[in-house]
Amino acid sequence: MAKTDINSENYIQELEEKIIDLSFKLKGKTTEIKVAEETTAKILGKLTHNLKNPVGVIFSFSEMMLEDIEGYSTEKLEKHLQIIKNSASFSLALLDTISKYSRVQSPNFVLKIQHINYSELVNGLVNDFRMKTSEKNISLEVNFPSNDVFLTIDKEEITQALSAVFNNALRYSNENSTITISVSVQKNGIETSITDQGIGISDADLPHVFEEFYVINTYSEDKQKCIGLGLAIAKKIVEHHKGEISVSSTIEKGSSFKIILPNC
Repeated sequence: MAKTDINSENYIQELEEKIIDLSFKLKGKTTEIKVAEETTAKILGKLTHNLKNPVGVIFSFSEMMLEDIEGYSTEKLEKHLQIIKNSASFSLALLDTISKYSRVQSPNFVLKIQHINYSELVNGLVNDFRMKTSEKNISLEVNFPSNDVFLTIDKEEITQALSAVFNNALRYSNENSTITISVSVQKNGIETSITDQGIGISDADLPHVFEEFYVINTYSEDKQKCIGLGLAIAKKIVEHHKGEISVSSTIEKGSSFKIILPNC
């Protein structure tokens, strides 16, 4: 066979391999786009569903007040304005949460990494958290290493992730119970565990707790509504840090969330 023919066959073979490779890449991108479109549609659907009621409440009470403003007593006016304020606060918080979720989901999301005192960060969160736990007569038990722990992380994002898990523990804890927050040095990184003595999670629900919009109990005992994004956001943030987040739980005994961040 002539040398030119051999070169032509090699070129054609290389071209075919490149075409096949590009086809697979295109298929992968098409799948990514489809998933992104489905996620966007899901987010918009959930956003519309969850905003419809509070916005409706704001409109209804505003309309009532305008129609009978002269007949409003100070007490009634204060009561109805509080209802409007609560509905507006929920709507703003929902929009903020959706914005955070969309941000961490974006392929353009970038961490602002810095070397920080992780023990100090968690301590600060715990001190802020004490105010919330005291309102439900919940005790906080804290276990930290004797020496400060330092990590190279995005301080703002990890604060967001930890706060989501802390608040989840508080949300499902019973009054007069204990939440234990521990930081320890492990072989595979720095482990932070948040353990509560709350209602627990069933075996059926456990695999889904980090899924977006997955809600086990729509309302907590204090009537605070949950839309199921806090833990999903926390998981994305931890994964962006090449870390791991997991949960174990027993019904009526409580749950334990563990976050492991690489100590590099």
